[in-house]
Amino acid sequence: MKNIFKIMIAVFVSTAVISCDKDDDSLGVDLEGMATPTNLGATFQITQDNTGLVTITPTGEGATLYSVDFGDGSGSSDEMSVGENVTHVYEEGEYDVVITGTNLAGETAEGTQPLTVSFRAPENLEVSVNKDPQDNYSISVSAAADYATMFNVYFGDVAEEEPTPLMPGETVNHTYETIGTYDVRVVALSGGTATTEITQEVVISDPLFLPIDFESEKLDYSFVNFGGGEGDGVPVIANPDPSGVNTTEMVAAYTKPAGSETWAGTSIALDEPIDFSTTRYVSVDVWSPIAGADVLFKVENLENPDIAVEVAATTTVSEEWETLIFDLSAIDPAVDYGKAVLFFNFNIPGTGETYYFDNIKTTQLEFTELPLTFESENLTYTWSGFGGAEGGVVANPDPSGINPSAHVTEFKKAGGAETWAGISLDLDQPLDFSNGTTVKMKVWSPEAGVPVLLKLENSASVPEGGGNPTVFVEVIQNTSTSGEWEELSFDLSSFEAFDPSVDYDRIILFYDFGNSGEGTTSYYDDIKIGDTNYISLFSDLAEDIVVDSWRTDWSVSDYEEVTFDGRLTKRYYNLSYVGIETIANPVDASEMTYFHTDIYTDNATSFKVKLVDLGPNGVYGGGDDTEHEVTIENPAQNEWVSVEIPLSRFENLAERAHIGQLIYSAVPSGAANVYVTNVYFHN
Repeated sequence: MKNIFKIMIAVFVSTAVISCDKDDDSLGVDLEGMATPTNLGATFQITQDNTGLVTITPTGEGATLYSVDFGDGSGSSDEMSVGENVTHVYEEGEYDVVITGTNLAGETAEGTQPLTVSFRAPENLEVSVNKDPQDNYSISVSAAADYATMFNVYFGDVAEEEPTPLMPGETVNHTYETIGTYDVRVVALSGGTATTEITQEVVISDPLFLPIDFESEKLDYSFVNFGGGEGDGVPVIANPDPSGVNTTEMVAAYTKPAGSETWAGTSIALDEPIDFSTTRYVSVDVWSPIAGADVLFKVENLENPDIAVEVAATTTVSEEWETLIFDLSAIDPAVDYGKAVLFFNFNIPGTGETYYFDNIKTTQLEFTELPLTFESENLTYTWSGFGGAEGGVVANPDPSGINPSAHVTEFKKAGGAETWAGISLDLDQPLDFSNGTTVKMKVWSPEAGVPVLLKLENSASVPEGGGNPTVFVEVIQNTSTSGEWEELSFDLSSFEAFDPSVDYDRIILFYDFGNSGEGTTSYYDDIKIGDTNYISLFSDLAEDIVVDSWRTDWSVSDYEEVTFDGRLTKRYYNLSYVGIETIANPVDASEMTYFHTDIYTDNATSFKVKLVDLGPNGVYGGGDDTEHEVTIENPAQNEWVSVEIPLSRFENLAERAHIGQLIYSAVPSGAANVYVTNVYFHN
């Protein structure tokens, strides 16, 4: 207690003295003899996070106040008392920090303390380079590192490239102009001179696969020649004849060198195998300097060229484009075919002539489109069911009345199915309303008075994120009979939002719409727009037969008219070439779009159809007499095959107004056994 008391007294006395003497500023201290501050300096605490933050604590003797000139041109700090400090952010470098000390008399002195600020190199640098899934030529780059203030990115595709800055937590994007292998270099910056970098290799490739149209400036269309002209390759050039079936800008040019091997050709390795899952046909647009040149198309397995399939087609015109179809039905679907090979004028030595080709793609001989008859052997009619309904093509359960056809679509609506249960079919070609806006359909219902809803959709109108198409048309009609076929008409114009300019490419059927399923089965057939026009040459249908004679004297073939498999047919023995001749009454097929025939054979490996326009006078030589033919390779055996050929494939029949001859032929000649029926043109 005594010591505490003495301290309190001392403080009191001291205070009292200062208070009493304040007016003369002497404070009882000899200020004139007070020493100037000495040994002025500072201690530094530098953070290690590359921010440049430094804590400065002034030191010295005889000073009661300090100020700090940071030495980087930014000025000085405010005055601070003994023991206080100040913080300042520096760039990496060396600085002279000036400490100014002031004593009680107001006298000052300075001291200089060197400061070195150095940043540590970034550590744990991680770089992520990602390819854009929607664009083969674009990438994104992000990076992270300890002690990095930012990053510089070099994409490696430009000489003397200026870096692209990248901030932590951000991403930069880049698009390359061409395919290739590039070094992406990312440099992590410390804020000073210390850096850390990583280089990653990125391969920019644009997979080449069918279809090939030669229109891309980035794809690598590198063909390899063989049998002559190996170093020439196949240049991609501007289309020398943009007309007819090929008006595209760019095509490939193959020159068969003079004196080359008869099997000289060119090939290209694809980055993805050819998809033969839905079709076995390949089409190629070809411009040949001569007609009658055999073009051989071959597909090979990349690993084993002995695993291959090849088929030939023959050019029918010279110095104009035509589309050649190659039937590759003999392929093994379990094998990957990754190389395409072309032989022009096969088995003939080259003369230096040039062939152009374009648009190599898999194709269909037929498309799923209206009219839908469900009779094609080449198509798979894939109905999708929903809400408790299912559908598919089956044999006609009641081939009578207005519908004696062989196949129809079956619609099963299960017991308890949703009121909106139905079946849908995607079309390869959108609906064409040039023949009207009324859809007609044959319906077989177990009950009369049942509502049948027909709905058409535009699949491209599906909202972002999914859902049902927003563009559609739907019309309801009630069945009027039961247990027999009837034709219902659906007037699309009665639907307020119907727009004939829209591409409707999906057809949907609802049976007993609005009511729950009761386990009923209904059938549908011959879905078409408007009335389909037919010109029959020889058919089960008796009307509109325009045949004057069924000639066989062109060949050694004999024929007989028989009823076979329930059909009135012409049966040919030893078929070489025979046909229908309509000279006295030529067929005007100018408004037709398809030629149709049904054939049945047990041994023909090829079936050919040839049409001849005899001209307005019906005399051979009066019109375009070129006998352009379409070949059906390897038709199915021991069953009826429905052959549907677009008239556009008979390219020399430009007018189609005076069809006077229809010629059939098949191989092997002298041995084929063929039945023919249902011969007609239609639109």
